[in-house]
Formats: sequence, structure tokens, C-alpha cells
Amino acid sequence: MSGKQPQDWQQRLQAVDAAASYLVQAPAGSGKTELLTDRILALLPTVERPEEVVAITFTRKAAAEMHARVMHKLAAARGPAPDAEHARRSWQLARAVLEHDARQGWHLLDHPGRLTIQTIDSFCAGLVRRMPYLSQLGGMPATVDDARPHYQAAARATLALADHALLGEPIRTLVHHLDVDLAATEALLADMLASRDQWLPLLGSMASAFDAEGLQHDRELLEHNLQAVVIEELQALSDAMPFGWYHELAPLARQSAELLEPEKPGVLTALAGWGDVPLSCTPQALPQWQALQTLLLTGGKLRSPRGLNKNLGFPPGCAHKEAMALWLDQQGVDPLAEWITRLAAVHTLPQPQFDDAQWRTLAALLATLKLAAAQLLVRFAEQGEVDFTEIASRALDALGQSDAPSELLLRLDARIRHLLIDEFQDTSQPQIDLLGKLTAGWQPGDGRTLFLVGDPMQSIYRFRKADVGLFLAVRDHGVGEIAPGFLALTDNFRSQAGIVDWVNQTFVRLFPAHDDADSSAIAYARSAAFNAALAGDAVSFHPVWRRDDGSAAMDEAQQVLALVQQALEADDKGTVAILVRAKNHAYRIARRLAQAGIAHRAVDLVPLAQRPVVADLVQLTRALAHPGDRLAWLCVLRAPWCGLTLHSLTVLCGHDHASAVPSLLQHAPRLDELLPGQRARLDAVLPILLDERNASGTLPFAAWVEQVWRRLQGPAIYAAARDAVDAERFFQLLDTLAPYGALDPAELETALAKLYATPDPAANRVEIMTMHKSKGLQFDTVILPGLHRKAPPDHPPLLRLEVTQGRLLLGPIKPLAERDADPVSRYLGERNKRRAAYELDRLLYVAATRAKRRLHLVGELAISSKNGEVKAPQSSSLLARLYPVLGPQTPPAELHGAVAHAGPAAPPAFTFVPQAHLPPQAELTSAEPAFGRFELVGASVEAITGTVLHAWLERIGIDGLAAWPASQLAAAQAQMQRQLQRAGLAQHEAGTAAQVVHDALLATMNDERGRWLLGQPARREWRLVDAAGKVAVIDLALQTDAGWLVVDFKTARPHDDETGDAFAARMQKQHAGQLASYAALLAQLTGQPVATALYLPRAGMWLQAGFSA
Repeated sequence: MSGKQPQDWQQRLQAVDAAASYLVQAPAGSGKTELLTDRILALLPTVERPEEVVAITFTRKAAAEMHARVMHKLAAARGPAPDAEHARRSWQLARAVLEHDARQGWHLLDHPGRLTIQTIDSFCAGLVRRMPYLSQLGGMPATVDDARPHYQAAARATLALADHALLGEPIRTLVHHLDVDLAATEALLADMLASRDQWLPLLGSMASAFDAEGLQHDRELLEHNLQAVVIEELQALSDAMPFGWYHELAPLARQSAELLEPEKPGVLTALAGWGDVPLSCTPQALPQWQALQTLLLTGGKLRSPRGLNKNLGFPPGCAHKEAMALWLDQQGVDPLAEWITRLAAVHTLPQPQFDDAQWRTLAALLATLKLAAAQLLVRFAEQGEVDFTEIASRALDALGQSDAPSELLLRLDARIRHLLIDEFQDTSQPQIDLLGKLTAGWQPGDGRTLFLVGDPMQSIYRFRKADVGLFLAVRDHGVGEIAPGFLALTDNFRSQAGIVDWVNQTFVRLFPAHDDADSSAIAYARSAAFNAALAGDAVSFHPVWRRDDGSAAMDEAQQVLALVQQALEADDKGTVAILVRAKNHAYRIARRLAQAGIAHRAVDLVPLAQRPVVADLVQLTRALAHPGDRLAWLCVLRAPWCGLTLHSLTVLCGHDHASAVPSLLQHAPRLDELLPGQRARLDAVLPILLDERNASGTLPFAAWVEQVWRRLQGPAIYAAARDAVDAERFFQLLDTLAPYGALDPAELETALAKLYATPDPAANRVEIMTMHKSKGLQFDTVILPGLHRKAPPDHPPLLRLEVTQGRLLLGPIKPLAERDADPVSRYLGERNKRRAAYELDRLLYVAATRAKRRLHLVGELAISSKNGEVKAPQSSSLLARLYPVLGPQTPPAELHGAVAHAGPAAPPAFTFVPQAHLPPQAELTSAEPAFGRFELVGASVEAITGTVLHAWLERIGIDGLAAWPASQLAAAQAQMQRQLQRAGLAQHEAGTAAQVVHDALLATMNDERGRWLLGQPARREWRLVDAAGKVAVIDLALQTDAGWLVVDFKTARPHDDETGDAFAARMQKQHAGQLASYAALLAQLTGQPVATALYLPRAGMWLQAGFSA
């Protein structure tokens, strides 16, 4: 029996006290999910219904994992107690739940959906569904992950109001300020709408842009806020200055100012009257502080005593120079002191007043943003869909106020007894507001608790509007009326002691010394290693050397490959993760691994368009869409299914640059000049490529492209399972973009750029992902390449905005043609840069703490071509942050001479189908058209009818029930018959089948459950591909709090002499295998429970199965 206890065992014991509220800081590897699930188990025996315990996290994956972990513990509690101490504690908690479950009759193991563990978005959507009239949405609209088209449409609609007599003036002012660049203005407005939850609640309380008195009040308020922040900055600087600084510096500064004034007036003038007292911390003292910065610093660093010269008021032989040099020498012991950093930033502090020009622009911005937000609501109403930001906002509206709660809030207050929030370090102000409303009126000891858990050292989602300062604010001041106790975990159960020790030593130096909510600064909290150290180096740095003239002496991708091979050989079951800062850092590494034959998963890294199967399909699609697309046709002829050489292409098309390639192929005046093998290859594919049987559009365009691809042996050429998945995703996209042809190549390229290739399902040991994606994961070996790469540039938004301690700070952007930013915006930009720097350190911490056994750091170092010295890394790179910790690096001796250049990567091999494997020409030309991916020719009447029915159900689900009254549906019956005929049915069969489709649709729309299904936001006609490459199409899939519900529509109804029970049994037996395969495939994809149901509208039946793991 293992008796080892973690050092923080008392805090962990406190955390499961069901009577108390806590905020828990859980560093990397500290077992946060284990603690959360134990807390849930501890709370369940205290409630009458399991729904009274609500756990909220930020991703579906995390919610599914937590749900599965709780259910696993409950199932394990039916067996004997485990030996391990921590496992036995969980077993005891789960055992108590099962006993309470038996008394209450919950049957949680049979009904896991009663456990309320969901995402914050799902929770907010549930609030809106419960009280749609309070949320002002009138019902539950569809939610979209990518609402950018709506933001752009609202921005265009706003700019269209520029000529409006009343509303147009601020828009015209804004457009003029941005140099009449309408495209840039539209893009900037769209960006601001994406983050409107940050600024819209604050602008909502502001006066109308057309009320001069109200605007003056707003101006004074904003200037007051700015002044308060400037005072706080100066006070923090004054507090950080060295002991006795003003006694020693004031007389020296006065003398320098007096000596310098005649020759360089204004440089140190502000210090001429400085008495032996600290400088004031008011905005009026800004010139003095800025003059002091000039005196003491150069280039943001402490000035060297050698830099004291006549240009600073220290002429040769002056009496005060030696005293100043001595003071600088004493302070040089700590060149990274906080006061130096703060003094270096003092030049960015603005005077806290807007001039009239600034305010005129700012007022125009505010008014335009309000109008854009209103236009976005109009757009949402027209389209019947919203973004998650709108759902969260309306959820807050539905709850009312704590002093005037809505009916929904009162009901929730009675239902929710315990609230748990995961990843609390990534919360935002709207979520804090939601939490405050949900817990309004809660008091200590009243049986209701709040449990918040997170790690501010892992807060890395500022781009998603997360504010780590809120974690600190709740820790210090509570949330709403609740002041949770604070618990700090310390033990790391993930990493070996060598890694934990290195992380402690490194990040205590990188992180700031003190927490500061205002600047998102988080001090480092040391961890204690639970696991012993392993033999060998736990952390290694592998420099990749190059000359500063750009010539590479080594190949970083090759270095990473060697480390991967080393890790796989050292541990035949170990896992390896390659974590990159940005997606484009991974492409070369992924190619090198593939060339070496190492299976790997590239998670959302490789663009779908870069996969060979998709690249060939894109060119085939473009060629079939337009005979004049010469490049696409040449690519098709060059592709593996044909494999013409460059010489052959020149023979066929090089003499005529004006004619379309299909015309040249049809007449082929130079066909006889091809080599025999090349001629045979072309003869095999020409009948397929020039087939015009679909010229009238009998088949949907995507179906025709796929049929041509199949006849060209595309699936045989690209036979891997992931190729089938990627090809299917391409056909789905083509279905959406060009269902009836008329493809826009630019639109296809844009849409493809947003999609990523499917990871290799066979790769389970090596993964490549971004550092952000790796959060919450762990691997035996972690490799961090590209540490030398610099950060991307900051793109200033339309409006610099910051909310700090309840104060709103605003600063307008500069005109697009001007180089200098507005002073206030520049200052807010510097504050944002400071926060970004702190978050960069936290991102590095997240990446480093994924490693269990070994951590490898890889980065380029440049050797000076002048003196052979190693140059410092780019200041904005991760390597620059680590470099002081890594210590001096010495390049290999051979690199001091001539550099051995790394050779260029080998070009991809030219591949094609061997001629012997080409099917006979007759076999290729005799293929009959197929309807899309369902191969309907020759299929049964029932199958074809079902396919058309599913297509109509999908259309009605998208359009909404209101768009399809019974009369409209009856009028569409002729269209249904045409579709059935095109799918392969004879005219007399199509008429009967069209009636079946119409009747099934009408029965669905007249049935309460059918209307509910059509009205839900769901995945319809969802095409999934299994590991063997087989495509499964799910009619309808709903995501619920308990998991997924898969619904399969059937048109069957009982025979004349068949009872309802017999019919139900026959249907269940007939379709059980199909439903089981859907459930298994979706469960494997999402990791969530899946329930299945048959819906037979013509029979009025709903046959549902339970949830399966």
C-alpha cells in the first residue's frame, strides 16, 4: 500500500469540504481535474437532486473529460477499495454518492445525463432557452462559431449611413479621420464588433453622441480615469526607486540642469528647481520624471558612468560628476531592477487631457461603434443566428439584477446549490458579472457554495478576452457577496523532479516579483516534485547555429527529427510532443518527419489545401469548372492519375498559348509526337476528363467532381484513411460553395485556408501542435523548437480600450496615413505590450510543464561574421527570455571557419500510377453518372427516397418552419419528383416517391416532436469518416448537456396487417447495427456519450435507445 502523501495534502482535504467556498490555485501537474471531480463527489450527497450541483468549464473536451472521470469513479466504487491513498479517498467519496443515490432513487449510473457538467456557452444558451422573452431574442437562434461575415455586414451597413442627415456626421468624421479608406474602416469596425462585450456595456451608459452637455461629462470622466492611472504609474515608480534616491540625486540633477541650460535649453530644465524631496506623483510632475529618465537612462537601460559628459551637464572636471558616477555604479549591480523598467516607460505617459481634435475623433468613434452594434443586432435578426458573445449578453439580461431578480434568476437560485468553475484564470468580465448574479444573496453557512479553480500562471488566452487580473481580484476581494477561502496547491504529480527543479529555477527569474492585477503580472509560485528525478539531463538546450549573414550551418527540422528518433528509441511506448509558438513554425518539421517515415499527428496545423489529395482535387475542380483555366488543366494532366511529363505537356500545349486545353486535347494535332507510354496514359484519361454528360447539370457539381475523381482512381491513389477524410471534407465544402456549379476560385481558396488537414489516425506517439493547444495535456518528451522566432507585430485596433478597476480608458487610433500614434493610444498600447510580455512568459511556462520525463529546447543562435561572437537572440523571442538562464553558449570549433550550408530540402517526388495498373479504357468510359457520394444508380427506391427526404429536412431545418407552410410544401412536390428522377428513378416511380417525401415532411411538421427537431440548432446531414475511410452520414445530431443525440429519419410505416409493436420491433432490429455504428463513430470523435433514436414520422413513432459510452 502506497503511503506517500503530497506536501499539500491538507489543502486538498480542505478543498472537498462541502460546506465551504474556495478559490484554488492549481499549478501545472497538480491534479486539478482530480480535485474537481472529488469536489463534485463530495457535494452530491448533500443535495436532493444531482442537478443542484453545476460544474462549468470552457471547452466541450474538458466538460466531457470531467463527466467521464466522475462516472468512472462512481462505477469503480461498486468494486473493492484501491490500495493507493489518493485513489482510496476518491473511492470513499464515490461510495458515499452511491449510497445517497440509492436512497434518493437517482440511478446516476443509468442516467449520467443528470450530472450537470457543461461549457459556459452551453450554460448561457440554456438560460436563453428557458426564458427567451426575457433575453429579448424571442426564441433560441442558431449560434455560429465564425460570425465574421455578420460583423462585416454590420460594418458595411453602418458605413452606408454616412449620408444620413442625423446619424451620418460621426461616421463621416471617422471615415475622414481614417483617410477615406472604406475597406480599412470596415475591417476595423468588424474587429471591434468581435470584442464588443468588452466595450459595449461601458458605452451603453454614455450620453448620446448628439448631446453636447452629455459628451462634455463623458470627456471629463474619461480624463479623470486617465489621470488616476497616470498617478498610479508615477506612485509605483516612486515606491520602486532606490532608498534615499532623492537626497542623493536632487543636488546632482540641479547642478547638471543649470550647466546644461545655456547650451541645450529644455533637456533637463524641469529638474532645475528640484528640492531634496521626492518628485511629485501628479501629472504636473511628468516633465520632471521624464527629465530624470534622460539623466539616468539611455536606450531603456541604466546609463554607464562613462556616458556622463557635457551633453548631460557634466563637463570635464566638474565637481558633481564623480558623485553621479558613484551612484550609477552602485545601482548597476541590478540592471533589471523594477525602478529602471518603470522609469524607462515614463516617456509613454500622456498628459491626461484630450485636446479638441482628439475628443472630436473619439466622440465620432463612440457614436459609430454604437451604431455598428445596433446594425449587428439587425443583422442577427435577419439571419436568425447569433454569436456566443450575444448569447452570453442576453443570458445576463435574462437574469435581471441582483436587487430586481427575474423569474429565471429566482428559479435558478432555488435550483443551484453548488457552483464549480474550472479554468478560472481564463475568465472575463462578462463571466464575472454572470457569476455575481447567479450567487447574489448567497451567504456563508446557508448550504450553498462556490468553488473556483485555476492557475493564473497558465493564463494564456488574452486574445479570447481572458483577464487574469480578475483571478487576483476575486482572491483579494471575493466575487459578489462571497469571499471564498484561498487554497494554493504545490505538488506536481506529472513531471520528474529534474524538470520541476529547472522550471522553479527558471520561471522565478522570468516572472515578475509581485502580482499586479492592473498589468496582468503574476508572480511565480514554486512547485514541489512528487516524482523522483530520473538519471540523465532532464532539460537540454540544442542550439542551431547560423551566420548572421543568414547562412544556416544546421537545419532545425533535422535537429528536431534526431530528438524525436532518440526519444522513440529510448522508450518504445513513450509519447513525444513538438510544441510550436505559431502554426507556420511547424510546416517544415512536419515535412521532415514525414520524409523520415515517422507517423505523427499535426493538430490543426497543416492547412487542408496543402494535403496532396486536396491539392489535386482543387485543380481537378477548377479544370471542370472552367475550360479556360489553363494552369488547372496542366496540373490535372500532371497529377498522378495521368502523370504526363513536362516534355509531354510542352508537346501538347506549348505551341498554342491562346486555345483552351480541352480544345487542344480534343483535336490533339501533336498527339502522335508523344512517347508511346505517355500516349497510353493520356488515352486512358481523356474520355473521363472530356466527358460532357453532366453539361446540363443533371448532377450537383460536387457529385460530378467526385465521380470524375473516382473514375480517375483518386481513392486508389490516395488510399490512406486520412486521405479519405480530407477528400470528404473537400467535397462537403464544394457542396456548400457551389452546389450547382459557378465556382468562384477565390472563394474556394479563402474557405480552404480556414480548414486544417485531418491528423493521422495511426499516429499515437508523436504529435505536433501549438503551445496554446497543448494546455491540459502531458507527454513523456516535449520538444520546443523555434524559440528564436520573434513575436508577430502588434496590429493596433480601431479603438484602444482598457478597463481597469472599474475605470474605462479610451484612445483613438491614428489616421491611417500618419506614422505617429495618438499619445493616449500609444500609452495604452505600451500597457498592452507589457501585458503581452507577461503572457509570453506564461506561455513558455505552459509549454515547459507539459513534459513528464525530458524537455528539449531548440533555437537558432547567430555567430557574428565580424568577430565570431555569439549574438544575443531577438528581444521579442522566447529564447531571449531564456537566454540568461541557459548561460553562455559556445559554437563548435568547425563553425568558426567556413560554414557548411545545410542543403535545400529535396523536392517532392514526381509520382504517378504505373501504366500497368491503369484500367482498360473501355472500363473507364462506361461508368454511369452517380448521384453524389451515395452512388444512387442502381440503388433501391427506398434508399433514393430517403436521400431526397433527408435533403429536404436539412433545407427546412436551415430555412425554419415559418418558411414552409403546408401550401408551400405542396407546391414543391413537383421539384421533389424532378430530383428523384435525376437520382435515377423512372417517372412513374418518382411520382409515388415524391408523394412519400411530401407526406413524411408534412407528418414531421405536424408532429410536436418533429417540429422540435426541425427547430433545434443541430448538425444535419453530418458526414463522418471511420478509420477505414468509410463515410457515414448522420441525418441529425443534437448536442445536449448529457452528450449527443443521433436521430435517424425513416419513411417506413407498418404493413396493413402489422401491429405497431411488431413494426417497432422490426425497425429496431433492421436498423440497430447502423445506429450502433453511428454511436461508436461519434463517441470516438467527440469523447462524449451518444444516444440514438429512430424517428418514423409517417408512422408517428419515436424509438429511442439509451446513452452509450
